[in-house]
Amino acid sequence: SKTANGRSISAGIDASNGDLLFVYDGSKKVRGNNNINKDDALTIAEKYIQSRVSANIISETKLNDIKYKEPAADDLPGIYHVSYIRSIRGIPYLSDGIILRVNAETGEVTSYCKKLSTSEEEIALINTEPSITDEEAIKVLKEYMSSIPQIGEEKANTVKVMSSDLVWKENNDDKIHLAWWIKFVDSSFAEDDNCPAFAWVDAHSGEMLLFDYGRD
Repeated sequence: SKTANGRSISAGIDASNGDLLFVYDGSKKVRGNNNINKDDALTIAEKYIQSRVSANIISETKLNDIKYKEPAADDLPGIYHVSYIRSIRGIPYLSDGIILRVNAETGEVTSYCKKLSTSEEEIALINTEPSITDEEAIKVLKEYMSSIPQIGEEKANTVKVMSSDLVWKENNDDKIHLAWWIKFVDSSFAEDDNCPAFAWVDAHSGEMLLFDYGRD
């Protein structure tokens, strides 16, 4: 639909249950002084979510990240991107969650997207206790990198792990696995590089599920 200033508002509704899946409000893109700080934006996002999902869903989600994005043009306000991830059986599932954008001038939520479609039944039979440690998963990562001619053992031995977390992760066949999610850099990354590489190693079989190592 169109607003009085000619801008658009769009929304998506789940046809099966009437839930609001997403909303985008472009009517409040006006220049301002960015009066909303990060704490304000987080409070606004939390209240918005509380008004739209059940207490049970809220208990399953936790804050993942909040980032401020500078205005794309002089006549636009800054935007806070706020993301939440869902935990299933106490373990984060990165494919399910809620993402909002908050106008840094007005405090209005300008977009809202919810994906909470995965059922616990899909992973009910997977043991949540890993069969391998994160140290063993990191060893799998280095061996995998060593086997790739473009990387090799020498560079694999320079791997510096930034974090290793247990998560639910889909592989290329859309099958969900318990996995070690490893964020890392190596000697090919600049010291100030804030875009690490990623690997997901099956926490039971030790199989490399996905390897994201985009380098120029």
